[in-house]
Amino acid sequence: MHFKLFVLAVCTLATVSCVNNGKKTNTDSTDNDTDTALSVQASTESQLEVKPISGYFLKNTIKVSDSLTYWIIDNQASFDSLFGMAKTMNNTIDQPDFGTSIVIAATMPPTYYGTQIQLESATSDNLDNNATLHFVATANPDKSSAATVPLWLGAVPKTGKSTFKLFTGDNLTKTITEQQ
Repeated sequence: MHFKLFVLAVCTLATVSCVNNGKKTNTDSTDNDTDTALSVQASTESQLEVKPISGYFLKNTIKVSDSLTYWIIDNQASFDSLFGMAKTMNNTIDQPDFGTSIVIAATMPPTYYGTQIQLESATSDNLDNNATLHFVATANPDKSSAATVPLWLGAVPKTGKSTFKLFTGDNLTKTITEQQ
């Protein structure tokens, strides 16, 4: 019995919400006023394909002093001068392909709080081939006994002349123009 009343109430609410009471609304208008026409344009931004790279550490000969430091790396020699392989018994080392990709790196000074750098969003402007990447860093509230250097690495496809706008949260930290 209660179920029938419930179904009847839902049907009644659906009917009442669909009734227009004969009033003409803006969405009912069939006038072709140019004042009310919307100018709709396709978005020129799209998701940027970013492939995370794992299995590396920042060499201890590199000193990082800024809260977030960014690099754009386009060749193996530069990559090898900055990063070493962190091989363990059960991890895999991702090899960047510099023939088809550019590597983006984000790092911070050593910290005792287990900080992780994460890519929050990555978009590409299809008109001028610019990229925008937003990074965030989250830390563990508990202090550990050893300092680590947070590192994030990712590869993006080479697509010609590009300007990379690198953000820490919503703050523009660095703009790098890459000529290929």
